[in-house]
Amino acid sequence: MSMFDLSYLEQLIADHIEEGPNLEYKASAALVKDDRKVMEITKDVSSFANSNGGILIYGISEDESNKHWPGKIDPINRKTITREWLEQIINSKIRPRISGLNIYVVIMPGNSDEVVYILEIPKGNTAHQADDKKYYRRHNFMVEPLFDHEIRDIMGRQKDPEVVLDFDIVKQGKLQPSASGQPVLDDREPYIYWLNVYAKNVGKIYAKYINVTLTLPKICIRGNIYDRRYNSTEEIKADNKVRDLVEPNADRFFRGPIAKPPQYGPARHEPILPGMRVMLKSIQINEYSTDSGNILGWTIFADNAEPKSGKVAFGDMLLL
Repeated sequence: MSMFDLSYLEQLIADHIEEGPNLEYKASAALVKDDRKVMEITKDVSSFANSNGGILIYGISEDESNKHWPGKIDPINRKTITREWLEQIINSKIRPRISGLNIYVVIMPGNSDEVVYILEIPKGNTAHQADDKKYYRRHNFMVEPLFDHEIRDIMGRQKDPEVVLDFDIVKQGKLQPSASGQPVLDDREPYIYWLNVYAKNVGKIYAKYINVTLTLPKICIRGNIYDRRYNSTEEIKADNKVRDLVEPNADRFFRGPIAKPPQYGPARHEPILPGMRVMLKSIQINEYSTDSGNILGWTIFADNAEPKSGKVAFGDMLLL
């Protein structure tokens, strides 16, 4: 279910959530089928994409005491202004097309023809041109034309990869033989837990070199010897290096008393293409790692992109 519903709109109004660089309200009169209004639509939408993205709401009027506050719901007749018309205007008159833009329709109670349109506009990977052949950005409450150097900077957004980290915890049964011959769960330790670390390329440029530093509480790492009096941590490194198996059946051709292990080639970096999600590391952790207070810190480096850092609670990770 989308978060963009009637209660979302009512909360914005009740809390006097002010317009800003990432939020703007427009009354129903902003959506009219004439050339001037269509031009304004393309300027407003493209300015969000050329900045940091945001939410543009058609169907809320401004407050009489403060024009940047939401006043009241001012619904649009969707028989006159359809979602499809609005989407067609945005897709056909803004160049290049904005990828990932979503339009949500909130239907008013008691009249299914009265709606509010909520546009969720992503940050663009390049500069987007409005229908007047100009480029715009958002600055506080204003939509302003971009200077030449600003357009060049925005067009350079695609030069570096955009890689994010993803995590899950896998609960795996630990089996042991039984008298019946069927494997059963180990009495002393029935389950083992693995923390899996993934890199996902959410941009449009492939990533060649990935390097990650993970900071975990020592108490979470399986097999660690630690002192409960100290909240000590341990750093673990991960990257996108792989080694190709070049001689998988080496032991078949070795006739000595010790089997020859499989042979691997030199380490190399495996590029992560746009849209790909690749596991970087799997770490065995303790069962109680998901207890409150256990936090994983991380920093990721990807080619020439700015390093990113963050934290995530073990308890918030997906348990599989």
